[in-house]
Amino acid sequence: MPASRLPRVAYYAHHHGTGHLRHAANIARLGAVDLLVTGTVPPGGVPRLPGGARFAALPPDVGPRGPYPAGPGEFLHYAPPGPALQARFAQLHRLWEEFAPDVVVVDVSVETAVFARLAGYPVIHRRMHGDRTDLPHRLAYDSVHGLLAYFPESIEDPAHLQAYGAKSSYLGMLAPDTAPAAGSFPVRARTVAVQTSLGGTGVELGDVLEAARSTPGWQWEVMGHTAGVPQRLPANVELMGVVADPGPRLAAADVVITSAGHNAVAAAAAARRPVLLIPEPRPFREQAVFAESLAAAGAASAEDLTAVENWEATLEDLRSTDPELLARTLLVSPDRFRDRFLAAVDSTVSGGAVPGGEAPMQASPGSADFSTAR
Repeated sequence: MPASRLPRVAYYAHHHGTGHLRHAANIARLGAVDLLVTGTVPPGGVPRLPGGARFAALPPDVGPRGPYPAGPGEFLHYAPPGPALQARFAQLHRLWEEFAPDVVVVDVSVETAVFARLAGYPVIHRRMHGDRTDLPHRLAYDSVHGLLAYFPESIEDPAHLQAYGAKSSYLGMLAPDTAPAAGSFPVRARTVAVQTSLGGTGVELGDVLEAARSTPGWQWEVMGHTAGVPQRLPANVELMGVVADPGPRLAAADVVITSAGHNAVAAAAAARRPVLLIPEPRPFREQAVFAESLAAAGAASAEDLTAVENWEATLEDLRSTDPELLARTLLVSPDRFRDRFLAAVDSTVSGGAVPGGEAPMQASPGSADFSTAR
């Protein structure tokens, strides 16, 4: 094999929410690796990935109980004995054998990371925010060759850096590929763009309506899932449902209120508007910890939606803040993101075993492919 071939990366995408597949698409869009993405087929059907990346479907791992939380003393989150999981891992191993990856990136699954490690592959596990000091997470973090975070080191938990900093790589955050250019949309005064996550039930509609009623001079546009029994809407509220490209509305809003899911925060940062983070309940306090770390870094404000006592004052204070704060803290250029990802892959492969005893790969000097699959 020529030493200049692209690295072969097998990327495992967890089925919960849309974020894991979006991260895989971001890697594909760099045009810097030969990429195989595996996972459960999402509700929208088999995804089309940019840059020639391939998606291979795995059988569902339906079992008798949900994956969270692991009970005291349990060292796996979800591994019910039976044919469902047997078929899933058998298919996954066949795909890896055929593809012969230089490295396996797991986003995210303790069980898949350990399986890949035992199968003899160099393994990188995605590092996510949250309280992840439970036994299963420690098993994964201790077992794998590297950890990869889609956020900057500056907002990492110091305790994690002390325990795992030597094997952690921090890529920063990519703006959505459809993000509008800064200043491309005129800001509509006293407009609130509310963005909720797609990985859960979203915000409680009643909480949004209460905030809107207390600010009749502001227009509220709510994108994403909302939970709760629908009520009669105030005149200043518009429920827009799931919006394929929220970027233009975020960029045109006076202020943005968003959940603290990774991709929601990335979209808010790219909009370059003042941001208030409202973390939604997630396993391991994932969104709460992310919001807390960003607030501690001075990159955004964070509140519980039900804890705001004076929404009028809160919105007025928010609109006076620097709209670039979140973007400066989180966002990196595609070139820097690509270079950091390739460095993490190269470091992991160099420290592990290259399949077949082949020569280490090098990044292609060609231009990246940033085309978007529709």
